[in-house]
Amino acid sequence: MRIFIIAACLVVLVIALLTLGLSAAEFGFIMLGGALVVAIVMYIITRRRYQRMPDSDKSDREPPSLP
Repeated sequence: MRIFIIAACLVVLVIALLTLGLSAAEFGFIMLGGALVVAIVMYIITRRRYQRMPDSDKSDREPPSLP
């Protein structure tokens, strides 16, 4: 559910930015900043989830295999 909220916010943000009449460079800088914010938030969420895992699950964890 969280991913849909994030996607909806990004769509609203892009539509709002398009109505401001920014130049392509300004729009690109704002999009890069937004991507940086999303990357940091996803890193924090993943880190918190990994820290909540018990130590036994961390040691038994195997990387997924490619088909």
